Amino acid sequence: MFERTALFAESWNVAWRKINRESILTDKITPFAIIKNSFRYWAADPFLFEYENQFYIFAELYDYIKCRGCLGYCKWDGIKFSGWKKIITEAHHLSYPFIFEKQGQVYIMPESGADHSLYLYKAVQFPDKWEKLNSIRENVVYGDTTPFKWKKHSYALSYDVGNADEYHLVLLDLEEPTNDCILKGIDNIELRRPAGKMVHMNGMNIRPAQKCVNDYGEGLVFYEYGLEGKNYIEKELQQVLPQDLKYSKEILMDGMHTYNRWGEYEVIDLKTRRFNILNFVFRMLGKFRG
Repeated sequence: MFERTALFAESWNVAWRKINRESILTDKITPFAIIKNSFRYWAADPFLFEYENQFYIFAELYDYIKCRGCLGYCKWDGIKFSGWKKIITEAHHLSYPFIFEKQGQVYIMPESGADHSLYLYKAVQFPDKWEKLNSIRENVVYGDTTPFKWKKHSYALSYDVGNADEYHLVLLDLEEPTNDCILKGIDNIELRRPAGKMVHMNGMNIRPAQKCVNDYGEGLVFYEYGLEGKNYIEKELQQVLPQDLKYSKEILMDGMHTYNRWGEYEVIDLKTRRFNILNFVFRMLGKFRG
């Protein structure tokens, strides 16, 4: 582990590679290419999306100066993914841009727990202009909300971080909010926080989650999940740490907490802690600027 001081700052990078379509992170040979961060932002929580035959990665862009996240994207240029661009900012932290299309319209459901609400953005002019819609849930502090379909019904899994002493996994009924419920009897909650879109593969419904036993975002856990009536169930399939994979260049890794795939690509994010005098300066500027 790296020393935790203002000078040894936490930072994240997004990485991508061409995928083995029949497995999830079992390929230990093909390297992930690491996308370069900009001077002011690091990137995490990557989500792949294809629009009009163009591939994009949407992600959290963490602002060193304002000390909070906003949303942005980079796109495939024919050779690589590059060029992060900021698109959505608020007065509060945003992250985990779960992007999806419904009836020809593109939406993003970000993590917005710092605002004690859960809401959507609608693409007005994809990918650069977005309109904020009304709240889906209010007076909640949900992290990494992940919608999914089960027997044509719309649900979402969310991580309730409102009580720092006791976190919960929450099942949201997106069609009937009165059915929302905390999932009781879920043990090892430190292995359950959502980490990306659900995947259907080889006849299984697979959910990525974060491993946060000794630290936030240590690695990934994959579960096979399902609903039996109104009861959500899942069983562990595998755990993956960043050291298990290969990369296009050497990087000091301290964690990994998002996995997504689309078409022929898959993406992850990698945590590092490195000496960074700029982080200290930016934090001081952020305090003075409010």
